[in-house]
Amino acid sequence: MLIGATLQLSPGVFAIFYHQALGKTTVKKADDRSLSFVLGVEIFIATTFLITYLIISYLTIENSLKNATFMWVMAGFLLALAVFSFFCYYHNSKKSKKTTRLFLPRLLASGLTLRAESAKNRSDTIMLGLATAAAELFFTLPLYIVSSIAILNISPRTGFLFIIAYIIIATLPLFAVRTIFRTGHNLAEIQRSRVKNKPFVRIILSISYLLVAILTFIQGVI
Repeated sequence: MLIGATLQLSPGVFAIFYHQALGKTTVKKADDRSLSFVLGVEIFIATTFLITYLIISYLTIENSLKNATFMWVMAGFLLALAVFSFFCYYHNSKKSKKTTRLFLPRLLASGLTLRAESAKNRSDTIMLGLATAAAELFFTLPLYIVSSIAILNISPRTGFLFIIAYIIIATLPLFAVRTIFRTGHNLAEIQRSRVKNKPFVRIILSISYLLVAILTFIQGVI
């Protein structure tokens, strides 16, 4: 949940979208469309997490996940994400030190920015939310997998409650950005804050992935 709330792609795209919406339409319409963006993110997270949970449940029943090799692989992948988050989550160059440019290929990043600036209605913003959440799947899918395994090992009945809690916490940064705009702040101020917090985000993501990797190793191997 902490990792989901720390990832920066969705808040960054949402800030660009909301800034543009406030400049092109009324506050009421901007707020309405912003909730559509959040809905798109929630739909993607809920669908992907639920499908992952059901697949893991089936494989567990079939004893396909009893092999420690799978947990070794997951622990190794999470460890790789810990390293990647610290060194590569933000684009590293002299020009990008004062920006929040992320790991995304420039074509994808430009596409998301363009869609954020040109979204005109609810369907556009829902699709933008879906696309933004999908772009973070590289970082979130391993979390869905190991969380599903942990839930099944502890209490399968709490699975859906955990998914709901994850969705709520993962979308809290979006509501935080919305609140910042509504209290009189602008995109430039938000951007300066995000640049300032880059080292903190790197450390939190890296340590969190490292801890999940260790717990996965303990749970599945030891």
